[in-house]
Amino acid sequence: MTTIDIELLSVSKQFGANRIVDDISLAIPKGKFVSILGPSGCGKTTTLNMIAGFEAPSSGQIRIRGRDQQGVPPEARKIGLVFQNYALFPHMTVAQNVGFGLKMQGRPREEIADGVSRALKSVHLEGFEDRYPKELSGGQQQRVAVARAIAPSPSVLLLDEPLSNLDLKLREAMRVELKEIQEDLGMTFIYVTHDQEEAMAMSDRIIVMQGGVVAQEGAPSDIYAHPRTSFVADFIGKSNILPASAENGSDRKLTVSLGAGKIVLTATRGEDVDPDNVRFCCIRPEAVRLADAAGALDEPANRLTGTVQKVVNLGAYLEAWMLVDGGITLKSMIRSTRLEKLSPGCRVDLAIAHSAVQLLEQ
Repeated sequence: MTTIDIELLSVSKQFGANRIVDDISLAIPKGKFVSILGPSGCGKTTTLNMIAGFEAPSSGQIRIRGRDQQGVPPEARKIGLVFQNYALFPHMTVAQNVGFGLKMQGRPREEIADGVSRALKSVHLEGFEDRYPKELSGGQQQRVAVARAIAPSPSVLLLDEPLSNLDLKLREAMRVELKEIQEDLGMTFIYVTHDQEEAMAMSDRIIVMQGGVVAQEGAPSDIYAHPRTSFVADFIGKSNILPASAENGSDRKLTVSLGAGKIVLTATRGEDVDPDNVRFCCIRPEAVRLADAAGALDEPANRLTGTVQKVVNLGAYLEAWMLVDGGITLKSMIRSTRLEKLSPGCRVDLAIAHSAVQLLEQ
């Protein structure tokens, strides 16, 4: 029995002279929450539409549960869909909306009622059967849309930016609920979003797309800690991305030159890093520490001195910009308890662990 629900094999999609998806290959594991993440125009929604059957690939092959989908219409793919605008029928009750797909399949009335009951229980909306969409909050409407999609028991649920119309607090709450629903059902979720926080919060695996190709894929923690390109480093979280050159040091260390060679750092050498090809380095803001901070680094660190340029108070954290001696500016995220140390114009000593200096070839 296959452990892969969805496979894309060298899939491309072209509209006229524009190649929107360019020769991508993916394997989506069964029962996982996988996000396709990227900016507008990167090809993520087109990829989802090809999986759903709304668009045919220009080349390549799509397999669902091991079966080639060429010529298979959307309704025969056993896939659930949740759209950005929910697409609920305003003249139907919650129960009628959730049971619509089952009714279109010609299921018996008792089976429809049972499917509606199970689906509403899965999204914690028992007792809402007789309400209409206008009587529901945005989050409740979103859960009804999920219930309608899962009622026919699909093996895969495709979600196209379903939280984008909700306010921030509700989006954050729904992230937790969607992940809990997915885990309870054990169903494969493929979630398209441009919001990296959504992808990081919910996903077992993230596929980052750029310009129609896969820039990187992996577990959220791996992509955050070890971005392969400056695009991925910039798109996933906040970053200091600086032009850099590197050369071999000692004991699996590399010497990294920044700011036209005026600043020299030491970096831990990754297995795939060729010093001759290094073009950038990425340093996450939380890795730029005050050297005298409590809980000092317990590993070798680079020591720098600079001047505070600007501080923004974000509540639990301060976002500070430091002009480092040698001519580069580093952004830092520091706990707000250190506010007295970070007024503009102050001199500061900084520490950056060797392992926090990530080297990039592009």
